[in-house]
Amino acid sequence: MSDDKLVEVYLNPLQFLELDEPWASVKSEEVSPESVLKFLCSPGIGSNIEDIISRYKEISIEKIRLFAAPNEQRILDKLVWQLRQAKAGYMCGNYIGTIALCGMVSEMVAVLLFEISDFKLNNQAMLEKDQRAVFGNTFEKLGQERRIQILLSYGIINNEIKSFFDKISIIRRRYLHYWSEDHDRLSSDAIICYEAAVSIVVSAIGQKVQGGKIILNPSIIRYLNKYGQVKDMD
Repeated sequence: MSDDKLVEVYLNPLQFLELDEPWASVKSEEVSPESVLKFLCSPGIGSNIEDIISRYKEISIEKIRLFAAPNEQRILDKLVWQLRQAKAGYMCGNYIGTIALCGMVSEMVAVLLFEISDFKLNNQAMLEKDQRAVFGNTFEKLGQERRIQILLSYGIINNEIKSFFDKISIIRRRYLHYWSEDHDRLSSDAIICYEAAVSIVVSAIGQKVQGGKIILNPSIIRYLNKYGQVKDMD
């Protein structure tokens, strides 16, 4: 009797078969939008327009909305576009990608908050050597948990904002570090992460509306002025 065993496999899980030789059946210019969407969406996740729109609505439920952002390249690259990609990832069923990007955004916000805040030692702005002496390393190179502790201790964030950072860290750690974590709550955890990430970005930037004008945080205004992004009214 044979000792051979059968194992079910997923063939060519990384290939876009319509384009990959020698299986390519169509020219690149003939590839349909539907086949592109099918490849972009996670296997087993509906890839038709109705499904994608449904997932967009699922994740677009944050109570605090980012309705305006400074047109400053680093803020856009590190925060805003990453949140947009996190939402796009959810639309395609890439819930892990959404969580990972929200984790990145939370780390970038923590560093931004330190940069725009008035951290001093002996009434002088803290230099990198001062940060190493006081914190054990430069703020940017600290672990995220330590960064949040510092921001809270110095009154840069409050307990509510800390809770948003904590939600992201806890969920991110479970899915990105533990093999044993099942994915039965993955989509709902991705939504929690996204909402928390938007909340901390809005908190850092500030976007109150007053007299028909958007009022940003004074610390962000100073940051933007430093990089020549603030202009006088005509």
